[in-house]
Amino acid sequence: MARKHGRILLVEDDHAALMSLRRILESAGYHVTAIADGETARQHLEEMSSGVYDVVLTDLRMNDVNGLDVLRAARRLPDPPEVVLLTGYGTLGTAIEALRAGVYDYLLKPCKPDELLRSIAGAMQRRYDAALHRAVLREHAHDAAPEDERFVLEQLRYLRVGELLVDRFHRRVMFRNRVIQITPTEYELLCCLAEARGRVLPFRDIVQRVYLNAHAISDDEAQQLLKTHIHNLRHKIDPAYIINVRGVGYRLIDPRTLHRHLQQ
Repeated sequence: MARKHGRILLVEDDHAALMSLRRILESAGYHVTAIADGETARQHLEEMSSGVYDVVLTDLRMNDVNGLDVLRAARRLPDPPEVVLLTGYGTLGTAIEALRAGVYDYLLKPCKPDELLRSIAGAMQRRYDAALHRAVLREHAHDAAPEDERFVLEQLRYLRVGELLVDRFHRRVMFRNRVIQITPTEYELLCCLAEARGRVLPFRDIVQRVYLNAHAISDDEAQQLLKTHIHNLRHKIDPAYIINVRGVGYRLIDPRTLHRHLQQ
């Protein structure tokens, strides 16, 4: 499961705030379903099948059904999404109640876009890690699993870009059928680029994934932070795999596919 392009249920009874939050999330690449009241959101969660949403972002104080009610409905699902609460009226009591109910994060309004996106990214990461952990546990029964389930496990386990293979179960990278010795930072960097499936990722987006605390930096600083790791990775695999889009970011490609396309 990729961290970006995740599925978010947004619940907010203030229309202006609902539209603003939706724009921020969609601009960051998330798929957003927006609901304007807690009662509808709770019913929606109770009626839906498991696994539809990765994260629920909900206001705390709403009429009749509040954010804690939405949180509980979400956490009762067999495959529960992570939940982030937003409130302009934070108290220690509600924070403790939310933590006991399984909230991922508890943000005070007004919340800056960077702070919101950092929290959503963290929630997406935790849900991804949980899914990966479950898949690792199921790997022991891989041979006995139905063919369609084995296919899903393979898709979850491996990221393939040309002759580059990232094994997410064992955090291992292979290139041209041999294991490549890489650092943890280089592994996260390759995962981030491989999950983008050929799209250009801005420097700051990559840094925010690779360095969990590096959020308040400029694009130039992000590029400088990545340069050494990119240089090292290019020497460990074919340098043609990592493309620098000047002033924007990096993309990971299969150069053989690009070469065939240019010949057509």
